[in-house]
Amino acid sequence: MAVSIARDLDLLDKSIASLRLDYERFFSGDLKVPPLPARKSVEQVLRRVGNASLDKAEERFRLQALQSRFTALSELWEKRLVAREEGRGRVRPPIRVRPAEQPAATPSGDAGAAASVKGSGRGDLRSLFDRYCAARAALGEDASRLRYDRFEELVKKQAAEIRKVTGATRLAFDVQTRDGKVRLVGRSLQTSTKGTP
Repeated sequence: MAVSIARDLDLLDKSIASLRLDYERFFSGDLKVPPLPARKSVEQVLRRVGNASLDKAEERFRLQALQSRFTALSELWEKRLVAREEGRGRVRPPIRVRPAEQPAATPSGDAGAAASVKGSGRGDLRSLFDRYCAARAALGEDASRLRYDRFEELVKKQAAEIRKVTGATRLAFDVQTRDGKVRLVGRSLQTSTKGTP
């Protein structure tokens, strides 16, 4: 039984990696339809292994990491599918971060919603945090240990540093993956003296 579980976990690991590539091919236009049969197959193996009795802590940990990675990827794929259906494609507007003295926009739950770095707006950066976790999980990292409160403090700290250097009053943050690493990238937004604030 232990050999079978180890084999199933190896199969899951490879299948999730393969499915991730298939979805990237789908979103880039190489595949005409999403790889739903392969996804259902991965879900079935996850259920079967998840229902099995795992004696070794190593196997339980590995299964939990695979489940977390698959869940994060699935959420990312669903968001990208919705964005594609709405005509937004891969374009994701950045999260706008306003200084504490400006009124914060009401968070809408959209990935591009304006966000405040004021302490009272804990939900404001949630979509950015979700994208950060999904990007880390997509690289095979265990995103289950990431904490929102620490992420929020990181954004506030970076925002303060950018404002100190640039004097900017409005900032935007986005999640980028470069050279196999996930980065939170902040920049100042150019504001025009004309138009809406």
